[in-house]
Amino acid sequence: FFMLIVYRALFLHRLNRERQSSSYQSGLMEAVTAQFVAGGIKERREMCVVVKADVQGSAEALSRSLSELKLENEEAMVTVKVLVSEAGEVTKSDVAIASVTPGTTILAFNCAANFAAMEDARISGVPIEYYSIVYDAIESVESRMQEVLSPTPEGEYVGSAIVQEVFNIGGTGNIAGSKCQDGIIKKGSNVRVMRGDKILIESKVLSLRNFKAEVDQITTGDECGIGLLNYEDFQPGDIIESYVETKK
Repeated sequence: FFMLIVYRALFLHRLNRERQSSSYQSGLMEAVTAQFVAGGIKERREMCVVVKADVQGSAEALSRSLSELKLENEEAMVTVKVLVSEAGEVTKSDVAIASVTPGTTILAFNCAANFAAMEDARISGVPIEYYSIVYDAIESVESRMQEVLSPTPEGEYVGSAIVQEVFNIGGTGNIAGSKCQDGIIKKGSNVRVMRGDKILIESKVLSLRNFKAEVDQITTGDECGIGLLNYEDFQPGDIIESYVETKK
């Protein structure tokens, strides 16, 4: 426990010196300027990682690829910050550094983690992921960046339906002709529309029809027409997922 405190203190000291440096201030000004030049201010979000590899060259190559990743939408921009990029097994020091910043993941490329590090990671809740192919590591990070860019609303999963056809109803707009895959979907419930692994929108169910009758809910196996609040850009294969918001 004492060593964990020491590791954290050393890392925070190093991070503070970096922030006070002229290069950090210059980089910060460039980032702010870029956001204004783009036509508006975007929220800057960072996903932090610790990179360990079998050799230094691999660590540097993977870190460079991750640092070049960027995802953005109209409201925010997500980039990757590499906290550590070194050769060697994952150690207690790496776990201590990762635990300082919530959400940090340790990427172990062609290397292992020693027992003490694995135990500390388990206690601290720091994930360690192992890879032997660079593309797999990059793809995993990109997937989590998408989650950071469009976070899933906190809530308890209730049910889902798959869009099979899209119908245009005069005066109403597009309705998703769907089939309930599992669980239950109710009129007025919170939903998110998923296309692949991306969340397109969070909305509410405005109308729910089973054949020609308006209904209050549908259950597994039911076919229905779903109309959402302020959204009608459905495509076959989209998933409409219902959830109940949970209090923090």
